[in-house]
Amino acid sequence: MADSKNSWKIVFVDDDDMALDVMCRLAQQGLPDAHISRLNSATSLMKQTDLNRFDCIILDYDLPDADGMTCAQTLRERFPHLAIVLCTGAGDEMLAAQAIQSGVNDYIPKSRISVEALGRTITNAITLAERGRIIDEQRADIETFAFALAHDFKQPVRQIMTFCQMIWDNIVTEQNAETPRLISFVINAADRLDRLVEVMSEFSLLNRSPDIDILDVGQTIRDALESIRHYIDERAATVTIEGALHVNGNADLLALSMQNIIINGIKYNQSKCPNIVITLTEDQGEGIITIQDNGIGIEDQYLDYIFQPLARLHGKAEYEGAGLGLTLCRKAIIAQAGTISCTSHMEEGTEFKIALPLPFETGRRLANAA
Repeated sequence: MADSKNSWKIVFVDDDDMALDVMCRLAQQGLPDAHISRLNSATSLMKQTDLNRFDCIILDYDLPDADGMTCAQTLRERFPHLAIVLCTGAGDEMLAAQAIQSGVNDYIPKSRISVEALGRTITNAITLAERGRIIDEQRADIETFAFALAHDFKQPVRQIMTFCQMIWDNIVTEQNAETPRLISFVINAADRLDRLVEVMSEFSLLNRSPDIDILDVGQTIRDALESIRHYIDERAATVTIEGALHVNGNADLLALSMQNIIINGIKYNQSKCPNIVITLTEDQGEGIITIQDNGIGIEDQYLDYIFQPLARLHGKAEYEGAGLGLTLCRKAIIAQAGTISCTSHMEEGTEFKIALPLPFETGRRLANAA
């Protein structure tokens, strides 16, 4: 999906060259920075779509090798989040309803085409398709997360039930020597359940649109470090921040992300002195936060997997945790219109890179300097 109207790729498909000339000219007037192209058959469209990944396709209803609605159905199966508009010279409300059922995002008769109408229809179709993509991704995330969380809930629940039964048996038989130890097991299992509930709450909050402000990244990170200072000091770890940076973001979500990454960098670390270096820079209109640790590293085949719910590369006996921290981190960064990536080398450490939008004035200054 293109990020803005400046990079939208739009294609008109019609076997009438005169109609194509008119529609392409009007669309270019309404969306002057978009990339407008033209094709004259469904066959050529199917070939080009694989190569070009269009943002919006405007289909004539009556093509020489297929009707527009059949073509739209085929496209929708192959590209679920592609914006499709049906255009015809003989449109009516019945045809419009059929078009929507066929997977078309919007419909416009040629008799109503103008600069304003065409620009509005294309914009609405792309917006609708993008919303559908976001909804589908959120639904998939929620389903995966719910499955992972249900799986992770089962173990502490079973432990609590088992240990409580053992405690009861001890009370009945008046053999209480083991009871204090069993109670400690119950407390530990309940504590794990409590952490999972907290993770679930955080995940739910991340499905809401956050408030975005201009953040002093260095100060936001320093505030986040204070919340986990005991954990850092307990493991004799050091965390240093180099550089300065302001971005558009949400302080709570950025703090949540940084805490998860820093805790992982310390937890999965066999060094006597775990060391985390955070570097703040600007690059091509984005604010870059790089977090480098000297931990045990991650094998290449797991780098994409680590952001999935319940992604645990080590046993719970070796390293505690719900396996959901980086899932929350990824969602928190995406909610701020950012991206997160990871590179790693075994026994050398792991590097996370977060990119967030720069404030408008900073972005404009960098663009002018370039």
